[in-house]
Amino acid sequence: MKKFLSLLVCLMLTLGLIGCASGSDDKSADTDKKESSDEATNDELKGHLVIYTSEPQDLVTEMLDDFVSKNPGVTYELFRSGTGDVKTKLSTELDAGSTDANVLWFADLGYMYDLDDQGLIYHYSPESAKDLPDTYKYNDGMGHEVRAIYSVLAYNTTQIDKAPKDWDDVTSDDYKGSLAIANPAYSGGAMTTLSVHVEPDNESTVGWDWYQKLADNDVKMEQSNGTLLTKVASGEYKGAVIVDYLPRNSKNEGSPIDYVYPESGSVLIPTPLCLMDNMSDEDKAAAEAFVDYMFDIETQKLFVQQGYVPMISEAAEGTEVPTIDDIKVLPMDVNYMRENSGSMLEKFTSIFGAQ
Repeated sequence: MKKFLSLLVCLMLTLGLIGCASGSDDKSADTDKKESSDEATNDELKGHLVIYTSEPQDLVTEMLDDFVSKNPGVTYELFRSGTGDVKTKLSTELDAGSTDANVLWFADLGYMYDLDDQGLIYHYSPESAKDLPDTYKYNDGMGHEVRAIYSVLAYNTTQIDKAPKDWDDVTSDDYKGSLAIANPAYSGGAMTTLSVHVEPDNESTVGWDWYQKLADNDVKMEQSNGTLLTKVASGEYKGAVIVDYLPRNSKNEGSPIDYVYPESGSVLIPTPLCLMDNMSDEDKAAAEAFVDYMFDIETQKLFVQQGYVPMISEAAEGTEVPTIDDIKVLPMDVNYMRENSGSMLEKFTSIFGAQ
């Protein structure tokens, strides 16, 4: 009898172990199915993005590769050049009948409005951007800033003892022959800065007099902000009007350079992310997901790591990067820029000569 009871107990224990193992396997199978389902959700998004941009190629590629890693069914092509070159390429293609570009990201807000007037822009407003100030979103979903850049005053800290505070400070003798700006005929950011500075109905206008003072002070001219950064950091120039993220990153890397946001107001350089209205449903879904991705908090933190001012202020917490609420911005009339860009460049050339 004892032998029988011992056998019975062993049998019950064995069955219990089998049952536990079976339950464990079922749980593991559920987990695998969930993980597979999550991966399938990412894989379900298909499409091909063709991005035309004037943004730094390494930083844009970093964003795109991160997006594609999370959405492996999406592919992309990237054309990157200066704003003028990007516009020329796009306009030439449109004049010929069509373009493959479906995502635009460059520094010419007026040009985006022109495309929108022609019915070429697809309006999309992500839920996460609904609370953005109007300064950073355009024409009811035509486009949005996904991070902000501004024109600021940068200076070499080994050559300038007293930091400038406002625009007029860099017209002093301290900067004679050693201040540089980007040429608005080549740089979209410089063209925006010029337009905001000279708007006649703007009480905060810096004005044409400021540009005349620069010319009288033998200001130097470069085609790109990148060249300005290199030459200020090296000491060839004492200072420059430049986009803010460049001196911020250079300073953090140890270069003898610093920068200030002018007290009277900085110039926001609009670089809206816009979608072309030429997409298949599949590509459109991918493009919308890309815009959504740009406003994800982790992506916004990546922008901060790249030196940009984020649209979501939370992303900048614990860093030296300011938020959009910290920066005073000069008002901008996009219609003035659209209607007067040609005449502004003519007057600019009359002051500085052909560059």
